[in-house]
Amino acid sequence: MVNDRGIEVDPDKIRAILDMPTPRTERKIRGFLVLDVAFGCMLAQLDDSGNELAMYFDGAANHFRYRIGVLLISPHGDHIPRSVRLAFSDQHPATNNIIEYEACILGLETALELRIRQMKVFGDSNLVLRQIQGEWKTKDVKLKPYHAYLELLVGRFDDLRYTHLPRA
Repeated sequence: MVNDRGIEVDPDKIRAILDMPTPRTERKIRGFLVLDVAFGCMLAQLDDSGNELAMYFDGAANHFRYRIGVLLISPHGDHIPRSVRLAFSDQHPATNNIIEYEACILGLETALELRIRQMKVFGDSNLVLRQIQGEWKTKDVKLKPYHAYLELLVGRFDDLRYTHLPRA
């Protein structure tokens, strides 16, 4: 848990992470590597002002496999990662933009769970970042529910500042 005194460790969560099975197939390892590369590109552009929390989000979609990842970094350099595999039906596959919205939503939900109310948000989806700031309209019918939910989440923060990180 992150609070004004720093990060408090939850032994149950540590045990759950340690008990997770390691990926044993090439397919599962590749899923982790995609997010690792994406976060590596983002961290290379990390703001080093060191005075506020930063959130990085990214999504990966290929051949009906979808993964999203979020990394929260405290002013003290503590890292809080989250990675999720998403499932969509074959009849209604997700677009890359939907996956990017899902990643941003996961990041904001995670921050709210940790009682974070202000932070910098970094992502490589120019579309998501510009739409949430109201610079671009959300025209795609499939994205409208995601955008509406993201606006609700954004309304629960005191201050969010967005930075687009161009894809490498």
